[in-house]
Amino acid sequence: MVDNCCAPGCTNKRGKKKGTSFYRIPKDAERRAKWISAIKRARSKQNKTERWDPPAVGFRLCSDHFISGRKSDNPLSPDFVPSIFNYVPSPEKRKRKMRLEVFNRRQKAKLQKIEQTKLSAKAIPPRASTDCPQDSNKDPPADQTPTTEPLKESTPEEPGNDVQPVLHEDDPATPPCSTETCGKHVQSLEQECQALRTENMLLKEKMNRTTLNEMSLHNDDKRVNTLTGLSTYSILMTIFHIVAPFLKLKSCLTCFQQYMLTLMKLRMNLSFEFLAFYFGIDSTTVSKLFKHCISVMHCRLVPSLVLWPDREYLRKSLPYAFRNGSFEKTVCIIDCFEIFLEKPSRLLASAQCYSSYKSHHTMKYLIAICPQGSICFISTGWGGRTSDKFITEQSNFLSHLLPGDVVLADRGFLVKESIQRCQAELKIPAFTRGKKQLDPVDLENTRCLASLRIHIERVIGVLRQKYTVLQSTVPISFTDIDRENDVTYLDKIVSICCALTNVSESVVPFQ
Repeated sequence: MVDNCCAPGCTNKRGKKKGTSFYRIPKDAERRAKWISAIKRARSKQNKTERWDPPAVGFRLCSDHFISGRKSDNPLSPDFVPSIFNYVPSPEKRKRKMRLEVFNRRQKAKLQKIEQTKLSAKAIPPRASTDCPQDSNKDPPADQTPTTEPLKESTPEEPGNDVQPVLHEDDPATPPCSTETCGKHVQSLEQECQALRTENMLLKEKMNRTTLNEMSLHNDDKRVNTLTGLSTYSILMTIFHIVAPFLKLKSCLTCFQQYMLTLMKLRMNLSFEFLAFYFGIDSTTVSKLFKHCISVMHCRLVPSLVLWPDREYLRKSLPYAFRNGSFEKTVCIIDCFEIFLEKPSRLLASAQCYSSYKSHHTMKYLIAICPQGSICFISTGWGGRTSDKFITEQSNFLSHLLPGDVVLADRGFLVKESIQRCQAELKIPAFTRGKKQLDPVDLENTRCLASLRIHIERVIGVLRQKYTVLQSTVPISFTDIDRENDVTYLDKIVSICCALTNVSESVVPFQ
């Protein structure tokens, strides 16, 4: 017999405290997994990362780890799974006790409602015997039993008159109910049953429309675009099948709901509190699921959707506007955009992130699009004080250039020498400083360059319009670094938004 509790940090022993019970780990696979996950016990002191899998016998859990002091076999009860452990903070323990109180009040209300239903059913008088002809076969009351004729003795050959054969509904000898009252009653029941079936079907359809699942969004591209920014349902499901195998399977939400939660956050910038209310979970859980899904999408989508194009492909599919002697070798258009950020608490970080151009604390990103309009490069985030030249030289952008490439940019990108070291060419609008007016050739080239460079402004505008999380002031917590990938969560969010924008229709016309 086991005398100790298996929960880490629990010192309860059998007989140490009166009223303490010890429970076996359940054999049911699903409930057993929930118990083991809640206990959070390591396999051994040497191996703390591998999951603990207790044998069938030899381990018990004491009743102190249940809110009410004993386990419950009701799957709806908070005590169906143990939840009181040393690692659980005190505010969370108080919340769980409140949940148990709410559950008990609901159970009590249900029992009272059942009792009231029983009492009201007893108070209803019995139906008259004239409703159905079979009621006439019942025995009369004791005070109305005829006594004028003596009862004859029953013999095997002649059964007694007081013995009546028992007729059942399935018995073909049972006479059918043919009275007008019974017919009307049966007809009303059939009508009521049909009405309930229709109502049930309508409620199921309404629930499918309001619930976020694969069926509710099927053949509804407008709703998909509103919630996610993706143009069609097929694109939504294609991306989901790529990331689904890597999402958390053992979670309070399905993989599709985790995926939709992340896209809705990016698309509409909904608060974690609202998403927690909408999906019926805790806001802390929403934050964890969002960060996990962002990490999965960053690893699976960005490398395959944000690509530096091949030179041969660029030449073959070059839009008509670039087929000019001066711009036919254009490989990309570059620019920087900024995202508002909460003020950092540290003075050095605050100074590095303050942008005098935006008069706000920002994070700055270098973005490049190919002539076809797709985003082919996105840098990591830099403080808003950083210059465009510094970001271009310090990011990995220059390593993609080949000899003979042409890069289009604005006047602020003073990186001509850096790009020339890669044997490429930078084209920016002509400067008017020290000149009364531009030469006709420079003026024509500047006009043509401006008509082409405007495409990157349009792409940045579409990026911000599709995913409004890039329009608002981002919480400072999004700048936390993910140790596994050595990038911030804000960098992941920006990269994912660029990748999802690439699966939409290009803003650059081919002709």
